Parts: sequence; C-alpha cells; structure tokens
Amino acid sequence: MKVLVFEFMTGGGVADQHPLNDELSDFLRQGRSMLEAVCEDFLEIGAEVTVPIDSSIELSLSQPFGRLDVARENELDSILVAAAEHADHILLIAPESEGCLAHFAERLSPWANRFISPDLEFIRLTGNKWNCHQWLVERAIPCPKTLLMEPESAVTAGNLSFPLVAKPIDGAGSEGVRMIASEHQLAEIARPFLVQQFIPGTAVSVSVIADGDGNENILEPGRQIFDTEPFGVYLRAEFPLDSGLKVRALNLAKKLVAALPQTRGHFGIDMVLGNSFNEDFIIEINPRLTTSYVFLKHNSRNNLAAMMLAKQ
Repeated sequence: MKVLVFEFMTGGGVADQHPLNDELSDFLRQGRSMLEAVCEDFLEIGAEVTVPIDSSIELSLSQPFGRLDVARENELDSILVAAAEHADHILLIAPESEGCLAHFAERLSPWANRFISPDLEFIRLTGNKWNCHQWLVERAIPCPKTLLMEPESAVTAGNLSFPLVAKPIDGAGSEGVRMIASEHQLAEIARPFLVQQFIPGTAVSVSVIADGDGNENILEPGRQIFDTEPFGVYLRAEFPLDSGLKVRALNLAKKLVAALPQTRGHFGIDMVLGNSFNEDFIIEINPRLTTSYVFLKHNSRNNLAAMMLAKQ
C-alpha cells in the first residue's frame, strides 16, 4: 500500500522564501508536527510512505520513507503529479489561503478517487469563509453574525456590536485574525475581509474522519490553547473537556456533519461554547487535517491514519 503524503509548509510550498519570517516559521512548526504524526501512523500499519520535502528541511521518522526533494516552489506541481501516478492513496494538507489547498486538489483531480482527504467540492465550500457562513445560515447551523466587507462597502458594523473579529475570507489558522474594538479600527483593515460578532467562551476543536459513503467518525473534542487569548498562534489541544462541554461539542458537531455534503478523510471543526448550549457556535470548518491531529494521536486508542483508509 503506497501512500503519498503532502504537507505544504514542509513540502516545498515556501522553498523560495528562506529564511522564513516569524509567521511562516510558526506555520512550518505546525506543518512539521502534523506531517511527522500522520506519517508515523501510516508507517505503523505497514504503508509505504512517500513525502515531498523542502530540500532545506530534515525530517526524522522512526522507519524508512520515500523522500522527494523539492528545491524550488515551481517544481512542486510536477513532483506531485509524478508521485500521484504511483500512489494508492493521497493525503493533501495545505492552507486554504489564496486557494492553495483547492489548487493542489484540482491539480491532482485525475487521481481524486485515491484521495483520503476532502474532495475539491468540499474544499471550495468550506475554504471560502463567506460562502461557508451563508451555507451554515441557510441550514440553521448556529454561527456568529457575519458581514462581508468589500472594497466598496461602507465602514460600518451594521447590526453587530463591538468587539468584533476581523479575518481573511480564505485564511488558515490565526493568519490575519484580529480583534476590532471601534469603527476607526474597522476602517484601517485592508479589504476584502470578514467581520464577525466576537463570541466569548471556550474555544474547541472537533476532528472528523469520513469514509466518503456517509459514515463519519467524530473524534474527541479538545480545548484549543493559543499563545494569547482569546486567539493567537495555536499551541495545542487539551483533553478531556469537562463532561458537559464535551456533550455540547459533540451535539453541535453531529448537527453540522449531518448537514455537510459527503466527503473523505480528516477535517476539522472550530467552535466556541458559551455559558449554555444556546450560546454554542460553529466558527470555521477546516477541509484538511489540522494540528489537532498531533494531540489526538496521543489521546486515541486507535491509529487515526488507519481510520482514514477504512471503508465502513
């Protein structure tokens, strides 16, 4: 069984940008931790793992693996296409920013039936946060009030009250996310961007592994810990949640998953749990394996990579 695992930050996606700035270094750290965790799981079940790797990065795994060196960013597409032809399964991990994840899913679309990560349709739905917000509202999934601030939009919070959260339409993680306390701060942000009602509460992540046939494993919810509060650089997930919060997180995740289109592989749900269940909101859907995988791996009795390969 041959598995191609591509993680953008370690896989040559920023090969032309060394030395990396602080923000990219944080993303590289997260990417490396995800890549190492999932590759170890695949190696544990006997898979032959092939990994594109930035030529300047060393990757240390417990067992031998196939390394494909990427010296320049413009080499990446051709290296991935060549590797996909020989893979039985393909796992894509990349940020949604500027359509990055969608680009690679589309580039490898001739082998989409080998994906063990979400398909292009699912990526396009969830990767654009404005489109996803509208989709959630149409299906009565609880989510914060949100406005799209386009270049020609008036500088106004509308029916939202400060503080607000401003974020890119297609960002990943905490990239470009900031708190807004006034109309003046709102006017300073480069458009287009989204502005959402700030929701106080407990930030929680819930990971899901789907088999493409409508069967989903909803994994243990974990509390998200950042370097600054209420959000910042993601540090880790903590388990277990308080039992009451856990039940509420799973109930909200089940409601969302029941409404989502079928897909395959690992995706993440970010939510905030308030003082009661009617103050619980979906914040984002991440159409890819997320950093939470690293902490779930050590918290789970099951091999999560094996779950991605399983058909119910």
